[in-house]
Amino acid sequence: MGGACGVISLDILGRVVVASPSVVAQLRDLAAERAGASLSQRDLSLALDRALQTRATVVLQRGEARALLELAEEQSANAEIATLARALRAATAL
Repeated sequence: MGGACGVISLDILGRVVVASPSVVAQLRDLAAERAGASLSQRDLSLALDRALQTRATVVLQRGEARALLELAEEQSANAEIATLARALRAATAL
């Protein structure tokens, strides 16, 4: 089942990380923009879209987790995304 109301839960290599739907939508859109150049970004955009649509916890594979971390680190001027990036680094130990 999904996380608390108002958050999206992502399973990153067995560790659950949560983010707001607005942050997940922003990162999904960025991943979709890069989908033509990277399969990991394409897969990430689809996984994040599924998370937004179903509100169920979505399991990300290592490549998707790396792609998400890359996007989150690039958007670190946004405080909420910076917090997500720290959680992703801890979850992935990348």
